[in-house]
Amino acid sequence: MDHCTCGPGARWCARADALFHFPGLHVLDVGCDDGDGRLSVTVETDADVGGCPECGCVAVGHGRRVHTVADTPCFGTPVRVQWAKRIWRCQEPTCPRTTFSEAHAFASPRAKLSARAVSWATDALERDDTSVSALARHLGVDWHTLWDAVAAEARRRLEAPERLAGIDALGVDEHVWSPTGLPGSGMVTGIVDHTRGPDGKPRARLLDLVEGRSGPVYRSWLTDRGEEFRAAVKVAALDPFQGYKNAIDDTLQDAVAVLDAFHVVKLGTQAVDEVRRRVQQQTRGCQMVCVRAVSPTESRDTDDHGRQGSTRGTPTRPA
Repeated sequence: MDHCTCGPGARWCARADALFHFPGLHVLDVGCDDGDGRLSVTVETDADVGGCPECGCVAVGHGRRVHTVADTPCFGTPVRVQWAKRIWRCQEPTCPRTTFSEAHAFASPRAKLSARAVSWATDALERDDTSVSALARHLGVDWHTLWDAVAAEARRRLEAPERLAGIDALGVDEHVWSPTGLPGSGMVTGIVDHTRGPDGKPRARLLDLVEGRSGPVYRSWLTDRGEEFRAAVKVAALDPFQGYKNAIDDTLQDAVAVLDAFHVVKLGTQAVDEVRRRVQQQTRGCQMVCVRAVSPTESRDTDDHGRQGSTRGTPTRPA
């Protein structure tokens, strides 16, 4: 960007700042890297005064240092931001802090990804059907670089108290996390938010995965959430496992325990299937029915009712 299009005397281009869209940062230059095709954006802050974080005295400028971070993709192209970070020098002779770099919410010190890129990737993993590898490719970074930043952001979000605010319906079910090992060793307990949103539909939001499948595991999780959270839960859905039911009875006394829709349909289908098999055995006297596709060349026979069937795979009535 050789010429500013915002009029004479303008320090920054308002149009470029509007595209970059981060408060307190202004675009100095935009270019394209011919080597890897990434978009390179050079920015600076609008801070003219800095205070020493050690003693609080007003510091003076001591040059700049370029901090390179990966930002969210722009027009389908990975973006590399060159932040011309100010270096400040404390003028207090007795202060142990001689020089320090300016800080900004755009990127933490020594970060390889901007805060906006980390939030974008975490939101995509939470809401969209994507993977870390796909997001790392869009950002133009290594898998480990992205995952380290996303894992830290995910932990911060999990610890935020507002994440559990307004929940009045919970669901719990087991999940096979690792199919290898001893039976039951790879099970985890999944807790889901079933609170209905403004549109009347359940959120179906995964809250946590806890290692193990037992009543004490679920009871411990509910106890750690606090009395205020447990008092707000009015409906507790579960699968037909007595351990989860005991945990609900012990910690969610005011909640109504209900079976989730999946297991209601499953149990109903099993009951109908058992009745069908029992009636089949009572009326036909046989324990199974074999159904097999017959090729046109195979021979067929005719039963007592004039229906054709295969001569192979037909159950026989016990003598």
